[in-house]
Amino acid sequence: MPTIQTHTLSLSGTSYEVGLQLGHVIRQDPALLSNHTAGMSGFGPAQVAEAAALFDRWCPGLNEELAGLADALAVRPEKLFYYSMTYLLPRCSHVALLSAVTADGKPLLARNYEFSHQAEDFCLVRTAVTGKYAHLGTSVLHLGRDDGINEHGLAVTISSCGFPVGALPYMRAPKNKGLQFWAVTRALLENCRDVSEALACLEGMPIAYNLNLILLDRSGRAALFETLDGRRAQKVIEPDSAQQMLWATNHAVLPQLAAIEPQVMAHSARRYDYIGQQLSGKTGITVPALKNMLLAEYPNGLCCHYFDEFFGTTKSMLLSPADGTVELCWGGEAANGWRTYSVAQPLTDSAATASIQLKKAVPGTYDWLPLG
Repeated sequence: MPTIQTHTLSLSGTSYEVGLQLGHVIRQDPALLSNHTAGMSGFGPAQVAEAAALFDRWCPGLNEELAGLADALAVRPEKLFYYSMTYLLPRCSHVALLSAVTADGKPLLARNYEFSHQAEDFCLVRTAVTGKYAHLGTSVLHLGRDDGINEHGLAVTISSCGFPVGALPYMRAPKNKGLQFWAVTRALLENCRDVSEALACLEGMPIAYNLNLILLDRSGRAALFETLDGRRAQKVIEPDSAQQMLWATNHAVLPQLAAIEPQVMAHSARRYDYIGQQLSGKTGITVPALKNMLLAEYPNGLCCHYFDEFFGTTKSMLLSPADGTVELCWGGEAANGWRTYSVAQPLTDSAATASIQLKKAVPGTYDWLPLG
C-alpha cells in the first residue's frame, strides 16, 4: 500500500513574514521548490501585474505574501506557479447540516476532497496574518486553501461545478478573467465573520472557476453559492427554514444554473443521490454516521481510490463552527485515523506518513448522463 507524507504547519505575522516563513519551509524540499517556481509559458510581468491588481482588490495581503515567498526562494514573482494557476481539479462531496438535524445540536459541515496524490499538498495549515482572521484549513500550492474554518466560526468548503476549470491544457478553459477557487476560499476565511459577510464579499468578486461553495457559521446559517461560466446562483437556509441541510457534488444543483449544463458525470449524480438517501428527512445525525459516509467506498459511498485518475479521496473532514474545530482523516483510509484540530490553538509543525490505496475506477464512473 503506497504511503504519503502529510504535514501540519503554523504561520503567523505580517503577510510578508508569512510568505517568508513558508518560503523557508519550501526551500528545504527540492520537489516543493520545483513545483512553486515552475512558472508557465506566456505568463510574464504583464500578466503578473494584472493578477496583482486583482489580488489587491479581492485578496488583500496576498501580493505581500507572494513577495515574501519570492524573496525566500530567490526568484522573480512571475516565476511563482501560484500566479499563473490562480489568475484565471477537484471532484468533491460536501454537506452542511443545521443544528436541528444533528445529534449534538450543533451545525456541522462534512466534506470529502478528491484529487491526485501527486498533486496534493497533504498539508493542514493554521494561518494568522496580522490584521486578518486566523483560520485553519488544508492548502493548495501552500498559499491557497481548499477549505477551512476561521476564528469566528465561518466554515467554507468547495467542489467543482461541472468539469474543472483551470490554466492547464486538459482542463476546461475559463469563460472570464478572475480567481481560482483556492484564492476565493482563503479570502473569505481571512476577511469574513459569517455567512452574510461572505455572501456580500462574493457579490462582486470576479471568479473564473466553476464552483459549488458551501458556507456555514455558528448561528446555524448556511448557503450554497454556485458559479458556472460567469453566471451565479445562491440558496440560503437558516434555523427556521423548512430545509435543514444543503449538499453538493460536481454538478449544478440550483435550477438557475442546472439548465445551462443539462448533463452530469455518473459519479457526481450517484454521490449526490447517496447523500440524499442517507440524510434527507432525518434528524439526530451523528458524527460517526457522517464519518462512515465519508469513508464508505464508491459506488456505495463517497470515498474513491482512483488517485491515478485524479479521483482519489485525499482528505475527509468534519468542520464544527460551534467548537471551532476540524476533524481530519487523510487518504480516505480509516486506518490513518481521525485527528481533531482547533483554530484557537497554533499547530505543532510536524510531518507524518499515511497510507492510500490505488484502484481503477469502476465501469461507467465517468459516463455523462442527463441531469434530472
